[in-house]
This record gives sequence, structure tokens and C-alpha cells, in this order.
Amino acid sequence: MTRTGARAHAVRRLLIALAPHALACAVFLAVFMARRDQLPDPLATHFSGAGHADGFTTAGAFLCQGLALMAVPGVLLAALAYALDARPGRAATAVGYGVAGFLGSMLTSVVLDNAHAGSAERAHLALWEPAAALAVGAAAGAVGWLLAGRGLPPRDEAPVPPGPAAPSLTLGKGESAAWTRSVASRPLRIAGLALLGAGGALVPLAGWGAGVSLFAGGPLVLLLSGARVTVDRHGLTANVPGLPRPRLRIPLARIETATSRHIDPLRDLGGWGYRAVPGRSGLAFRSGEALVARLTTGSEFVITVDDAATAAALLNALADRDHAETGA
Repeated sequence: MTRTGARAHAVRRLLIALAPHALACAVFLAVFMARRDQLPDPLATHFSGAGHADGFTTAGAFLCQGLALMAVPGVLLAALAYALDARPGRAATAVGYGVAGFLGSMLTSVVLDNAHAGSAERAHLALWEPAAALAVGAAAGAVGWLLAGRGLPPRDEAPVPPGPAAPSLTLGKGESAAWTRSVASRPLRIAGLALLGAGGALVPLAGWGAGVSLFAGGPLVLLLSGARVTVDRHGLTANVPGLPRPRLRIPLARIETATSRHIDPLRDLGGWGYRAVPGRSGLAFRSGEALVARLTTGSEFVITVDDAATAAALLNALADRDHAETGA
């Protein structure tokens, strides 16, 4: 695919992810401004199970909070869709569209209920309105499902066949060797920064309760967005750069052979970060070259990292020597 074509697909991914949230914000804002003169201040914004008003917010704060609740998820999903080199997943797109449709419908209903009531205390939320909002969300989710399936053709690059087994290095008796590299995921770092930004936007508008989970998730995603990969006499080790824990280690006794090949996180592992699918598990931080260790159980462990062929060759040499010494 040409650079221009790749950029066009990236922009299309962004627009597909952003469209329902932008539309929901536009409808909510248009209805709010059209009924602004009829709205009480403060507004009824929370209702009991019977539909009676029992919580109130100033009109200006409600407008800002409503727009933030719909816009922040849209910006987050659009940033991820633009960053990831793949078309959006159908389920994720459908959920995004469904949430936007439900929130837009409910917030618009609250505006209309307040406008019709004349005073916040008399505002009433009919039982059918949440059901209608769920129906709107379901319809929007179906649209998202269709767009994710038909709106973007799959990438036209040919799949890369598995590479040949890496040659084993020659190690002298008692000789030691080690290999280490760092790898990081751009999509995961963007996701972590987006979560921090979303939390920062929600806190002043909707309070700490709305933003604290995003603030907590952002640093965690950033912390786990990369790894230091090491091959040495202990086996294959991956840990958070600069920290001894968390750490994942596969000892030499469990490694049958190693090679390097091209890995696509979505196609081969189902996503980014630590993933496990039938017959394969591993750490996927990007598409491209990966160290693939075949374990004695018959499954594979994969880490996407540069210079994987050298790592595989050393891992083969160390594993062969360990097996010979232990008689495995």
C-alpha cells in the first residue's frame, strides 16, 4: 500500500471512530440551545426509579458535562483507531456507536423533560425514555458493526511466511553470552496518554469520580507499554524497563527451539500487550520481527522485538547446551 493510501485509510479509521460521538454531541447541543430559553436553572439531572427529579445541576455545568461524557470517549477511540495499523474491530466499533447513541438519546431526553416541565422540581423522566435510549443505542451499534465490516477493506499486503529456523551460535565450554533489547508499543503509549488526557478533561467538568479511573488506568498502560527482553543462561526473560518486577521468564529447560518471523498482533495474537490464544501466547508491542520460542509443551511464546534472529540463535545455543547437560 502506498503512503498516500495508508494515510487515507488512517483518516478513514479516525472518522469512523469519531462520527457517532460527534453526531451525538451535535444533536445534544442543538436541542439544548433551541430550548435554552425554556430551561430552568438549575436543571433536574437525576431521577428516582419512579422518574421523579431528585438531583439538580446548573444548566451550564450540565451542558459541559454532557458534551464531555460524549466527546471524551470519542476522542480516545479516534486516537487509537488512527494509531493502530489495522481496521477497527467490529465489536469495539459497535460498542462505541452504541454508547454514543445511548448517551446522546438520554441527555437529549433530560433537556426536553426539563423544558416541558417549566421547573426542575416538576421534571419527570418517563419509564419509556431509557428503553428508547437503549433502542437508539442498539440501532447505532448495528450501524457501527456494518461500517467496521464494510467501511474499510483489509490491508492489501501479502502475508509474510514464517522465516527459517535461526542458526545456533557456537558456544565454548563454560562460555557465557547474553543478548538484550528494549521494545515499546506506540499504540499502548498513545492509549495511556489518551487516558490521562481524558481524565484531566473529565475531572473539572464531572468531578473526581468520573476521572479517577482514567487517571489510574493511564499510568498503568504507560508502564506496561514496553519491555526489556533478555536472552541469557536463565532463559528468555521480559520485564518492565528499569524495574525487576513484573517479570516473565521462560527457563531454558522449557524451550525446544527458537526462530524469528513476522508477527501481526491482531492476526496472530488477537491484540497488543500480553496475549494468549490457543497454541500461542506472548507480548505484542508492534507488528514486525518477533522472537518465537517453541516450548516443550508444543505451544509458542512470542515477543515482538528487533534483532530477533540473533536472539533466537543464542537461545537455541543456550537451550541445546542446557539440554545436553541435563540429559533432557
